[in-house]
Amino acid sequence: MLALAGVTAGVVVALGSSSGHADEAAPSSPAPTVSVTGSPSVDPSASATPFPSGTSTVKGQVSQGTHTGDLRFFLLAPPKDAEVYGDEAGSPLSAADLASGTKDEAAMKSALDRYGFRSGAYRTYLTAGGGAEVTVKLSRFADAASAAAYYEAHYYEGDKLPLAGGYPARAYHLKSGSEESTDSLLAISYQGDVHITITVTGGKAADPKLLQNLLDAEYQRLKTGR
Repeated sequence: MLALAGVTAGVVVALGSSSGHADEAAPSSPAPTVSVTGSPSVDPSASATPFPSGTSTVKGQVSQGTHTGDLRFFLLAPPKDAEVYGDEAGSPLSAADLASGTKDEAAMKSALDRYGFRSGAYRTYLTAGGGAEVTVKLSRFADAASAAAYYEAHYYEGDKLPLAGGYPARAYHLKSGSEESTDSLLAISYQGDVHITITVTGGKAADPKLLQNLLDAEYQRLKTGR
């Protein structure tokens, strides 16, 4: 069973057996342990820009849980008054990006290969007035069973938060461990062949309702393409 242990922004992240409820169990073959010291995120030097009101030119399709086309199409659209970091349409996320900053990049890439990682995309934005920073990351795997197995094996060592929605999902309160940064709320889920990670950071206490609403909306976008 895959076991990936690491630290991201002072939080331990692990991939191993968990109590989550996925449709498929993780494969039983052994895999290496990897220490992660960072995760793909927005370039700190990138400036925030208003999200355009026009329709994005990226295209994607979904049929029975299989997502094709540009994965950025399925990123949840930010609020109209949000400020987006980097590419307004979202940015691609490769296996090399996910492995970057880990203590054993080769082992991390091997783990992603094991679940058939195909592509990824992410977008980070600030809500109106800079009240919260939201990052949505999508990772597409070989098929729905692989995404389910990845979700089943993926958990964070933080305080668990309750979630509603009627679909497989887990949420955590991740403490920063530093006076210079704020705590984060993080949720993971999957829909079809795509794994979802949403992080909300901001203020003294991020809003769990915002996290739930974002997760619900992202899940529905992946399910329906709308």
